[in-house]
Amino acid sequence: MTAPARQNLYRKYRPQRFSELSGQEHISRTIQSAVASDRISHAYMFSGPRGTGKTSAARLLAKILNCTDLQKDARGLPDCCRVCHNCRRIEEMNFMDIIEIDAASNNSVEDIRQMREKVKYRPAEGKYKIYIIDEVHMLSGSAFNAFLKTLEEPPPNVLFVLATTDPQKVPATIISRCQCFDFHSVSRRTIQARLEEIVKLENADGGFPAFEPEALSMIAECAEGGFRDALSLLDQISASASTELITLDQVLEMTRRLSYSTLKTIAGAIFAHDLAALVKQLNDLYFRGYEPQTIGRDLLEYLRRCMILRIDPEANQVLDLPAEQAAELRNQIGQLSARYLIGAVTRVERALMTIRSSLQARVLLESELIRLGLGDEIFASEALEKRVEQLEQKLAAVKRLAGQPGATGMARGGRPAPAMAPVTQPTSAPSARPTLVSSQSPSTPRPTHLPDNVVPMTTVTSKNTDPFAEFRNAVGSRSNVCQALLVNARFKKPENGILEILLEQTFAAGKLKEEKNHAILLEAAKAVYGNIDTVRIGMAGAQGSSGEETPPVRLSHVEQIAKIDEQARQKMLQKPSVADALEVFGGEIISIDD
Repeated sequence: MTAPARQNLYRKYRPQRFSELSGQEHISRTIQSAVASDRISHAYMFSGPRGTGKTSAARLLAKILNCTDLQKDARGLPDCCRVCHNCRRIEEMNFMDIIEIDAASNNSVEDIRQMREKVKYRPAEGKYKIYIIDEVHMLSGSAFNAFLKTLEEPPPNVLFVLATTDPQKVPATIISRCQCFDFHSVSRRTIQARLEEIVKLENADGGFPAFEPEALSMIAECAEGGFRDALSLLDQISASASTELITLDQVLEMTRRLSYSTLKTIAGAIFAHDLAALVKQLNDLYFRGYEPQTIGRDLLEYLRRCMILRIDPEANQVLDLPAEQAAELRNQIGQLSARYLIGAVTRVERALMTIRSSLQARVLLESELIRLGLGDEIFASEALEKRVEQLEQKLAAVKRLAGQPGATGMARGGRPAPAMAPVTQPTSAPSARPTLVSSQSPSTPRPTHLPDNVVPMTTVTSKNTDPFAEFRNAVGSRSNVCQALLVNARFKKPENGILEILLEQTFAAGKLKEEKNHAILLEAAKAVYGNIDTVRIGMAGAQGSSGEETPPVRLSHVEQIAKIDEQARQKMLQKPSVADALEVFGGEIISIDD
């Protein structure tokens, strides 16, 4: 069986000079300059995406090193002549001093040993012997170790060119022995320009259809930065063409891609919240045989372009779109926020990841696009769901903390639990903090057995009849903590510029005696009474300022019940789980059940 007379386009139009290596000018210029200055390295590594010219550049390097009649290109750099014996033998793939090794199928230690045995022989035809190892990352670990010494110190006139699409898998010991060149993905415009040149050359030979510029642009987009993919697709479409002119619709049909107008319609329905039009458009695509993965992939790219243009309206040089399409996109997203478009891109990308393992890919894609069509409503609900989730996590942490036996003295985050809860704010200064509801009625009569100069805090009903209520409110406007510490306090009427406060709890007395809190009490006392110079903190039952012991106060039955309830509340508030719950959710302690 004879071989086909016609070559594939990607083989026929492989670059034969460095000047033809489109899209990788930074590499061709560096290599040509090294040849001109005679600074050739013994090992090179070419890495980059598939179809970007790594193997072609390796062959060009072998050709320029063995060319016997170097020419200068338009930049004044040396280039191969393509006329001498060596150049013609290399182009015909018959040059004995170029050895290409496929590391994917020759990746064992034995393969490397055989290569090492052949390396020591001198070149047979040319000046240099070049070993091109393709997909070098496929070598085994033992093979890499066996290759190290030969790569570092090869015999004279021997060069190694390592090509890989995955340089991360190549050991650092190999990379450090090579000059590394990164091949970039080629822009769509560069690929399209090269395709137009090839179509013209093929048309001149006859038997090759013509292509619309839009059709070539779509082929270049489908290639995703690789020349080989673009030429393979061009070859496939031209071979199956039944007309003399290939249109954009024919290319879309062959590649199963969505047209710009279709994507614009779908995105317009989403942005306009027209869910009925969105569902109809999706059903039409399903009827025409498009898969959910294909629809989501093309829509994701369209939304990405919208997002970038919304962030930077002048970013078309990055997207490489026709000017009229970029203008239409800017008009379409003029009323949308960048946050919405970022969320849309994120949602579609997540849906594509889930579609691969979904049993109902169509339902999943439809539901996600409908959610996008709901607009701000769905994002608002997402924010609420996120807030509820955070509160649930905090509540779970509170429950775990409450279950710890030794955690009664510390609140969340290792800070001391608050000894008191904030009390009710005055009408003039409302507060959103939890309030304590006293079980004692405001109309409770003042006990007749109390000393004349001692006023219990719980009997205060109005600031007009009891000046201590106004003082307490003045303290609360400055510090809720100090106000809470005064909840069971008694006081002596101000005399000689001194206000004396009697407390039953040592903890409360100690906190109020702190410099910061004591200054708050003195400031409040001056604001209420005017002529106060000193605020004294004492304990009920201890000796007063006159040296006489203050007699213990005997409470009525109602006051004793209120006192017991208040002490139970204070004890409950000292538990970190309760304090954290009040801090997170707000509210108040109404009652305590045994």
